Amino acid sequence: MASWNFGLLLAVLIVYDFIPANQGLELNPMLIKQAKKLQLRCLNQTGVSIEKMDQLTKTRSLPNDPGLKCFVHCMFDMVGLIDSQNVVHLESLLEVLPEQIHNTINGLVSACGTQKGKDGCDTAYETIKCYIAVNDKFMWDEVIVLLG
Repeated sequence: MASWNFGLLLAVLIVYDFIPANQGLELNPMLIKQAKKLQLRCLNQTGVSIEKMDQLTKTRSLPNDPGLKCFVHCMFDMVGLIDSQNVVHLESLLEVLPEQIHNTINGLVSACGTQKGKDGCDTAYETIKCYIAVNDKFMWDEVIVLLG
């Protein structure tokens, strides 16, 4: 149970960077630093470059790239948003994120659930693609910015 709670805390830290500053969510800078370490770990684990992540956020396009797919899976896995059967549990964030974005999260979960792929990396990628199709403004402006 403690590891699950830790995972949710890390998820909050990762999503924190996606929430506009004017929404008033303030977190300890040390916790934010830990979230950045997770990003670096996933970049190193998958071989995705920071330049590729910068390009992704600038062009607002999600290339069909094996490294990127596994980066998304790594981030989901590190924060406990994907389980060992490769089912995405975005709704877990409702317990720890501000109420003002609960409807957005619920909308993504309702519309997309988990989009199954051939493996965990592909599943994470297909699911995030669905999230973008459903609410591209939220995903690009509030979520994907954090990944890069």
